Amino acid sequence: MDFNFFNSFSAIFLIKIVTLIALGFYIVFAFVVFTQVKVMSQILHLPHAEAVLKIVSIINIFLAISLFLGAFAIL
Repeated sequence: MDFNFFNSFSAIFLIKIVTLIALGFYIVFAFVVFTQVKVMSQILHLPHAEAVLKIVSIINIFLAISLFLGAFAIL
């Protein structure tokens, strides 16, 4: 019996795993963006821009997490 690693996994399965890993990295990136926005708002005091940027970064985190969960459910 010849066991080949590449025959045991299909290419579609590997693509799914790589996609989920990439979306996981996007979630990490979204948290880094949120942290950078928080630090920037402590350094620069722009009243209207701070609120807008914080809201956009929080929405980015929620969308990244929901994208990952949706892809996990579909894939």
